[in-house]
Amino acid sequence: MKAMRVLVVVLDGASFVFTNTFCWFMEDVMWFWSKFKRTFLYVDEPPLTPCVLNSMFTGLRTNEHGVKGFSPRGLKNPFIGMFKGKYIWDLCTAVGLKVRVFNVPVRIPPIYLNVDLKGHDWVDYWLPPKERFEVTVKMMHEVVKENIKNPYDLFIVWYPIPDQAHHHFFATIHSHEALHEALKWYNTAFKYARELIELSRPDAFLIVSDHGFMCDFESYYADGIRQHIHVRDALAVTNVDDVPKTVRDVFHWVGRRFNL
Repeated sequence: MKAMRVLVVVLDGASFVFTNTFCWFMEDVMWFWSKFKRTFLYVDEPPLTPCVLNSMFTGLRTNEHGVKGFSPRGLKNPFIGMFKGKYIWDLCTAVGLKVRVFNVPVRIPPIYLNVDLKGHDWVDYWLPPKERFEVTVKMMHEVVKENIKNPYDLFIVWYPIPDQAHHHFFATIHSHEALHEALKWYNTAFKYARELIELSRPDAFLIVSDHGFMCDFESYYADGIRQHIHVRDALAVTNVDDVPKTVRDVFHWVGRRFNL
């Protein structure tokens, strides 16, 4: 098996259309856009983070992996459906690869493998209060940076931005102030991804998202319960010629790096 260090960074809710349109106003976005391959991913799964992430890391469709959406029961039983499948980190671990997974909310609590949380409870689907949001995300990023200094073959991390910042600070882009907030948080997300790349120098990296902005023109019901969904607009950026074609292909993209 070829030695390879692979980094996957999920930027929750990063819209390709918005990023591609306004890249000129975001320095760290332009660093990616000018150097690496990028693509639009049409989200052909229910455009909700738990559905898409489970597809992304199993290679299965929603009706195959079983996670259909959010439950009204909250923390006690947060998802509708029963998970079936194996995650890419399980397959990589089984063949002896050194895998680290930080805060990937395919379930609640999120997946953490071989990482040190430094005593913190991190961000999943329940947003930190608005007044503490920015400092919480910054603190999370500092802990991720400490973890990525350790040896790895595969490192996967999920960031709650720009999506949760979208919910807090720019629900719509109806003013210059709202646009400024959106640009700030989009660039921050890509800045964090860039810092991880520059710090750990992976052989292959993939920056990927699960959906775009909130959607008000499409309906989706999971077992009769209406879900608050997003626009089917995701992105992928990578430093290799092999670019994922769907969110499910992220699973196979990682597998191809290790000849699995």
